Amino acid sequence: MSEVARYIVGPTVVLFIVFLAASPFAWAIHHFIALVNRLIGTASAIALYCVEVGALYVWADWYGDQVQGAIDAGVYDGPVGFGAGIAAGFVMFFAGMLAILNGIGLWRLLRRPSHA
Repeated sequence: MSEVARYIVGPTVVLFIVFLAASPFAWAIHHFIALVNRLIGTASAIALYCVEVGALYVWADWYGDQVQGAIDAGVYDGPVGFGAGIAAGFVMFFAGMLAILNGIGLWRLLRRPSHA
């Protein structure tokens, strides 16, 4: 039973916590994308989402490269390196969850008929 908790329940709880942490940011960005969609148009909303996903990728990649470079240089050794790697994983999960949530929001926004 402890292996089930460690390999299934643990990561599920962690992903749910990351989902809860990303939700307010996704909500705010989604409303900004909806505003752009209403004011400028659908193409601008899609472009804004693409810029958001690109910025999230660059941010997560930059953070991961910083941590990996420090680990390779021997700056992070032992438990500190493990903790830094875990933090980089959380950044990656957070960026991915934000992109997924806003992608779902954009899809729902584009399906909705225009009230203009």
